[in-house]
Amino acid sequence: MKIRNRTLRYVADETNNDSVPEGKKRKGSVLRRGALEVMNYRIIRKFILIGVSIGVVVMMISYAFVLLYNRTGRFSVAIDNPDTTYAITLCEHPDFRTKSSRLTNDQQVTISNLSGGALPQNLDQIDGEHNGDHYLAYTFYCKNIGSARTALHYELTFNNVTNHVDECIRVRLYVNGTPTDYAKTRSDGAGKETHYCDETFAGKYTVCNKMVDSVALNEYVRFTVVIWVEGDDPDCNDSVVHGKIKFDMQIEARPIVD
Repeated sequence: MKIRNRTLRYVADETNNDSVPEGKKRKGSVLRRGALEVMNYRIIRKFILIGVSIGVVVMMISYAFVLLYNRTGRFSVAIDNPDTTYAITLCEHPDFRTKSSRLTNDQQVTISNLSGGALPQNLDQIDGEHNGDHYLAYTFYCKNIGSARTALHYELTFNNVTNHVDECIRVRLYVNGTPTDYAKTRSDGAGKETHYCDETFAGKYTVCNKMVDSVALNEYVRFTVVIWVEGDDPDCNDSVVHGKIKFDMQIEARPIVD
């Protein structure tokens, strides 16, 4: 009877989750605790996997953002021929085997700051796209294919500016071998930049707006555009990091004005 009562009491203790006699193990409780630990482990592991996945996605998005905003926009040049008497065409080479109304520097260049004195000396002697470390360079030709001597009007502009990178950008434009360095007016209001600046920008988004006075029939003008971030510019600081900028040039044939 004692054994039987003890057995019944033990079963009741398990059912009511009361304490068990000293020295005895409660098997049902151990099983329940083990199942709970397994469940908790699975939940924790699932959250860890989700967290790692989210971290990888965030890293990928951040990397793509850096790639996008650590590059300059492309440089393009186009012509406008309102009158066939003063027709012109473009080519990356002086033989004009391939004529075009629009040319583009297709390579997007990662630019860091650079002193203008570190630029190669032969930038105007290489045809087409010849970008270097931390600068964009592009040489092309514009030919008079009309029926009369013509003047060429050219305008170099920029857009898509972020992080005020235009404050320290330099543009060197060669026209038939003669270079001119352009820069924005100093942000502190002190006038023209002192480093690699022959002329200030012609407008808020205009580098220059000029003319080649006369181009004979079947003659061409050679242009070379070089763009870099001037490291000695006072505005070249951490605030322009990941900035971007895009340049376009428009050329138009016009009658010669006496």
